[in-house]
Amino acid sequence: MVVLAVDTSTEVCSVALIDEERPACEISFPVRTGHGGSLLPVIDTLFSLGPFSKTDVDLIAVGVGPGSFTGIRIAAATARGLSLALGCTLAGVNTLDTIAMGALPSAIPVMPVIDARKSEVFCRLYAPDGNPRTPSMNLRPEAVGEIVQEETLFIGNGVRLYREMLSRALGPRFREGPEHLWYPRASVLARTALSQVSRGAIEPALPLYVRPSDAALALERMKPGA
Repeated sequence: MVVLAVDTSTEVCSVALIDEERPACEISFPVRTGHGGSLLPVIDTLFSLGPFSKTDVDLIAVGVGPGSFTGIRIAAATARGLSLALGCTLAGVNTLDTIAMGALPSAIPVMPVIDARKSEVFCRLYAPDGNPRTPSMNLRPEAVGEIVQEETLFIGNGVRLYREMLSRALGPRFREGPEHLWYPRASVLARTALSQVSRGAIEPALPLYVRPSDAALALERMKPGA
């Protein structure tokens, strides 16, 4: 099965082509001005470099968040359009799951923390074997200490922003992971989607926001009586 995977839920754009018998062909790079104009050209570049054509794709996997509201929408819309054009299956993968799976195997629990703006993070706690211990959450960084009870590996772009706060709140329970583990990799996303297929439990490619977007909050405030 050939899988095309895309993730634009953080400031890093990652796309990959994999099958079950070859090494992944992957491109990941930081984006400065948004993902909208770069995603399709990068996908075209990926096909020009890899051993597959678009008609070879059996499954498209997309990171559905939590993360950047705009980035999630861009990836989801692109993946949906490609799946319709190519007539292939579409699967959604939690961005926090992708980041956590990229750090396995681990000797200790893993906690990805993604910048959620508004001095908050999106996070989820995982056992050392990758099984989630909590749902995806939207918390203030200092509240993470109430969730984490033992030494835990912290990864994600929230580490850079809230390193001192997390270290102060958690003490020896805070262990910072290396930066190459901080961002979702499309090759990991693709293999996570393949595991969904093998279990017969494909997740829908619907954005996972965890908290309402600013636009939704503004609309709510405009309602009569709000």
